[in-house]
Amino acid sequence: MTELEGSDASARSAGSRIAVIEKAVRTLDALLPVPAGLTPTEVAKAIGTNRSTAFRLLTSLELTGLLAREPATGRYQLGIKLLQYGAAVRNSMSIVRIAEPTLMNLRDQTRQSVLLSIREQWGARCLFRLPGPEVDVLSWTTGEWLPMHMGAAPQALLSALSDTEIESYLDHTTDWHTLNGDRTADDIRQGIAVIRERGWALNRETLTRGVASLGTVVRDAAGAVVCAISVAGLVHHYDGQELDRTAAAILRAAQEISSRLE
Repeated sequence: MTELEGSDASARSAGSRIAVIEKAVRTLDALLPVPAGLTPTEVAKAIGTNRSTAFRLLTSLELTGLLAREPATGRYQLGIKLLQYGAAVRNSMSIVRIAEPTLMNLRDQTRQSVLLSIREQWGARCLFRLPGPEVDVLSWTTGEWLPMHMGAAPQALLSALSDTEIESYLDHTTDWHTLNGDRTADDIRQGIAVIRERGWALNRETLTRGVASLGTVVRDAAGAVVCAISVAGLVHHYDGQELDRTAAAILRAAQEISSRLE
């Protein structure tokens, strides 16, 4: 074999390994929103391959602990080993370590579920959540991504963008109007103006009927947005004096976290 032939063979081998990894990631992605799991046939359809290839892939992932197979149904589900990876990722994020004590206090004060999220492209991803002691709101779970016009924390992050960035978002996000019913671009602009004036965003039942949330951004010493924090609970907790108390509590929490970033 010549040097050139060897190089070509190595490139093909590397490409094959990358393709397998991509299929494995697509498999995990396909299983993520399906707690009950999928059959090999369903996985094959989801990732665009044949059943025998999907079965070999599922078997390999099961052996590593990344997947688990339910004997009674033959369905594959995400494996418990992924919890280790998730915990390791969370623990490696300094903002979570810095904010967690304050978020625990905020949960105890408000008796609501508490969340921390960051901007990711034209949306927000939840990095950390503490269930409420009375009602555990599951409208937005750890690792889940939401567009910037959905939910209190994403809207708070949207309001912190420049006007140019906001207009770019409204121009390029094709589904914001369908996800928000009759809301127009002007409605969103007016909402942003209110958020900027009072310092926090309020979402009522956009994600889940009967559930509301309130969020604000956290900035570093230079004024740059680092993350958003929010609380979520039953909608009747977000009226009158309770709303005022919750808004004051979350603003204090954001300031406390900001002071620790200096």
